[in-house]
Amino acid sequence: MLLVSYLRTWPLGSTEEEMAQDRHWRAGEIRGELLDTVNLAFGLLSGNRIYIPHLAGESGGRHLFTEVAALQGRHPHLKVNLSVGGWGAEGFSAMALTPENRAAFTADALNWLEGHDLDGIDIDWEYPVGREEGENYILLLADLRQGLNRLMERLSRPLTLSTAVPAASWFPRAIDLDRVQQQVDYLKLMAYDFYGGWSPTTGHTANLYRNPQDPADWSVDQAVQLYLAAGVRPDKLLLGVPFYARAWRGVAPENGGLYQPYTSSAYEHGLSYTELQRFLADPSYKRFWDDTAKAAYLYNGQELISYEDPQSLAHKAAYVREKGLGGIMIWEYGHDLSGQLLEALHAALKGNVSNPENT
Repeated sequence: MLLVSYLRTWPLGSTEEEMAQDRHWRAGEIRGELLDTVNLAFGLLSGNRIYIPHLAGESGGRHLFTEVAALQGRHPHLKVNLSVGGWGAEGFSAMALTPENRAAFTADALNWLEGHDLDGIDIDWEYPVGREEGENYILLLADLRQGLNRLMERLSRPLTLSTAVPAASWFPRAIDLDRVQQQVDYLKLMAYDFYGGWSPTTGHTANLYRNPQDPADWSVDQAVQLYLAAGVRPDKLLLGVPFYARAWRGVAPENGGLYQPYTSSAYEHGLSYTELQRFLADPSYKRFWDDTAKAAYLYNGQELISYEDPQSLAHKAAYVREKGLGGIMIWEYGHDLSGQLLEALHAALKGNVSNPENT
């Protein structure tokens, strides 16, 4: 089973002030021995070509591929893919509209792989909507698959194609997932952000199972079952997990603050697991464990924080193994450079933790 992590290309931090410091990850900070694959996120579209912000000028990101090469040198087994798209990324609809545009994009993507000694392409089109875009999405994946096959033959090494898919139920109904899985090696299920500042109440951001009290009826298991019911092979599905938290302020105290109204969202960009450490160490915040949902949260009588921890990750790893899924995908490494969550997840997924309750 694979353990895959996204690896950001923009500065580290969760606030504009932190990111303005322009600090980028370095190869020595990445625990590549605990991973099978990293996805560099993100390449963006300019017409039919890919570009990565922060590669030019005086940005610290200009050293990206020097650090990638160093990472590959430290961990020869580690696969490094280029992820194109992401939330809010534009240009997919126009790029995928015609055979000529798709061919130009495919050629450019293959040039990136060969030029930087990368191992695959990850498509994060969020999201193709409507019949035409849904068809063009599949045609784009087919063009990439054919191009990768040609390049694989020439380079005599495997190359991977993956795509990100949402937990929302509309996607399996709107997109022919059988045709998608014929082209890709993996579908990465973004099974998080169930609740956030956009929600009418507080709630778990990535609970494994449904809590009957949940007014929105969200769960990881529900999302997985939607894709399996649509015919996706279990071994092609990677379960996405978040290394960040969502939070709310002015939360009503009933039910320990869970599924309650609130006055405002907190921490616009979320809280990284690194930043969460000060809350975990603060005695005014009590940790709650929802044993039905297999999810943790903190509450201090006013602020509620929904987050992933070693216990919840162990339950997800056990679930992935039980269902025969392809593995786990992490969003994203920069949220926990200490490696605490990665160590726990690796141990649970690779078989060193047999009982999630022992974490």
